[in-house]
Amino acid sequence: MGVIAENALPHHLTMKDSLKDIAANHAQRLSAACRNRSTDNEINGKEEPLDGFHCNGNESSEQLRGDIVWEDIRKDAEEMCNERNEDSLDVEASELLHGIVKRSILDRGSLEEALSAHLASKLSWDAAPFERWHAILLKSFTSGMSHCGKAIRYLMRDDLIAIKERDPACPSSGHAFLYFKGFHAIQAYRAANWLWSKGQRSLASALQSRISEVFGMDIHPAAQLGSGIMIDHGTGVVIGETARVGNGCTLLHGVTLGGNGKQQGDRHPKLGCNVLVGAGASILGNVKIGDGSKIGASAVVLNDIPDFATAVGCPAKIIGRAKEDNPAVVLDHSCKYVQLFTQRIRSLCPYRHLSPSKPGYLGPHDFIFRLEQVLEKDVPRETAMALFFELCRIMTMMVSLKKQSLRNMWLFSKICLPRNDNLSAASRSIQRSA
Repeated sequence: MGVIAENALPHHLTMKDSLKDIAANHAQRLSAACRNRSTDNEINGKEEPLDGFHCNGNESSEQLRGDIVWEDIRKDAEEMCNERNEDSLDVEASELLHGIVKRSILDRGSLEEALSAHLASKLSWDAAPFERWHAILLKSFTSGMSHCGKAIRYLMRDDLIAIKERDPACPSSGHAFLYFKGFHAIQAYRAANWLWSKGQRSLASALQSRISEVFGMDIHPAAQLGSGIMIDHGTGVVIGETARVGNGCTLLHGVTLGGNGKQQGDRHPKLGCNVLVGAGASILGNVKIGDGSKIGASAVVLNDIPDFATAVGCPAKIIGRAKEDNPAVVLDHSCKYVQLFTQRIRSLCPYRHLSPSKPGYLGPHDFIFRLEQVLEKDVPRETAMALFFELCRIMTMMVSLKKQSLRNMWLFSKICLPRNDNLSAASRSIQRSA
């Protein structure tokens, strides 16, 4: 975990003068990653806070894009019906597939009608037949609104586009519509969320329970999910009542956004925009996961994670900064696109230490508190973390130069100096230091 010495600022770099310049590039990345973001405040005509989680795009352009999405799905369905095999099961297989595609897509007049029928066929049971669920789902998809005031019919199209763009196992939008249960569960959740907001909480809970039984995902109806969400595979995903998931996030199977106790109230994680959460990761408690951050597979996150940071392990530690602007789209689950902190701490490095609690050293979260003390005013989290990462970069470069200088001294001693026991001992000492 990266840490910074309190007195380690270069002499030419003053705290107040450097904040604006150092954070400029970071702010540009943040703006690009979270463009079109809005919250309930925007709907009410108020200025949007910087740490908002959800956005609302241009509905006129999205409506046009939504028509294109439905046209693409129908085109994909027709191509599926034209698939041919050379074995003896060709006729039977073609008839079976044609029946599925025709009933689910080709016989339907709109994406809303097709999706409501497709989900109703999966979610219905004896006490709640197909016709009842179809009517409720169709109404929610055609006239329902999300928690942030955006129509559900636009959100479902954003989700389909996200899957098609990000999932390498998705050959077409039609396949995602028919077969991807992560997409199915999210859209059924959106209907449950709309029912919950309308006061139909018992029915919303019944729908949540059925979603869990059929798709293996448990998303509370009161949770808040943004647009362009992809939950890959979906099995074992749990999202709690007060959790928020920002726009453009990607979650893999086995992810838990849960509480860390039995207290009531606001107790679940808040994910920013374009966050990538690896398989089996657990984020527990009312913690904030910054925009563009990456959570490694099987990580257990118990503290806030700053913007564009990468956290791995149990408990999770910040190991570096994500290089890509949108980790949720790049889907790098390794450290290939991570600017890593130095892992091995040497005595030559006066700026960082493995233990942030050691006097004179600050970790990423302690750095914000110390920075506000120095400036005597509140500092936005993304600005503070931009300064922290930049200082880490400068200090790593300084240490690297010093190590190279010592190595050059060692090579000089090996090549140019006469051999004797004292010089050999000094040479070995320099080599160990380098």
